[in-house]
Amino acid sequence: MMKKLFTNQFFEEPGFLSQRLCAEWERRIFDNLDTFGPDMAPKYGQMAAYYGMIEAGLNESYYRFAQKHNRFLLRNFPEIKSVIRYMGQCILEKSGLPPDSIPVVPRDKKYFLLAGFKIQLHNFNLYNIHTDTEGLLQYPDSIFNINTRAYSCIISIKRTAQYKNDHGGDLHIWQERYTADKMDDFYKKDGIQARSKANRHRIAYEPGNLLIFDSFMPHGVLPFNVHKKEDRRITFLVHFNYRKHTERNPFPHLEYWY
Repeated sequence: MMKKLFTNQFFEEPGFLSQRLCAEWERRIFDNLDTFGPDMAPKYGQMAAYYGMIEAGLNESYYRFAQKHNRFLLRNFPEIKSVIRYMGQCILEKSGLPPDSIPVVPRDKKYFLLAGFKIQLHNFNLYNIHTDTEGLLQYPDSIFNINTRAYSCIISIKRTAQYKNDHGGDLHIWQERYTADKMDDFYKKDGIQARSKANRHRIAYEPGNLLIFDSFMPHGVLPFNVHKKEDRRITFLVHFNYRKHTERNPFPHLEYWY
């Protein structure tokens, strides 16, 4: 099953969410900023990505508040259940498999967020090209294994007005695949810049657009400045990983988290 799942590809679905729903989600988010907190600077107890909390040394907070945050998400954004289900089914269908061929289940609702929002309220000047393997920390061998199947799913909720200035806030993605031990082959000697732009694509983050891609594909957000409310940027994210079995789910499945 695992080897049948797609690799080194990305898929876009323009207008997956309606403009109306995107605007409604934006309103709900800004009505609850104390819960979400600013992106890239997670504060204790606030909702944030797994990788963000780990990098900030707040993993205890992430685990301790996961259940509370999941209840908040499902209460205030009930649409996410069907959205996540569609994402998982889409990964299977894009791999040439029936959408119900394996279960799509949360990693662990007690300790991991089901999904999340990335809220950028301030200038974002870091052009950080990376792969999305941080969420696989509990499976260390998987980030070095070419047979690992992991996926990143993003919906643009609010596109920063700075996209008018050199496409700020859009995404660069390389249609190349690297395990963690091979990333030196991607970067120049400075360990920051890509050796080549030959396989680079730019993804325009129009509100409502869905993007699904192999998490081992390097990508980075184009820098942007926030001068006014229109410059803020919001995305909805979910990560998926194929597991043959886990202690919690002892059967082949796609697990998801944020």
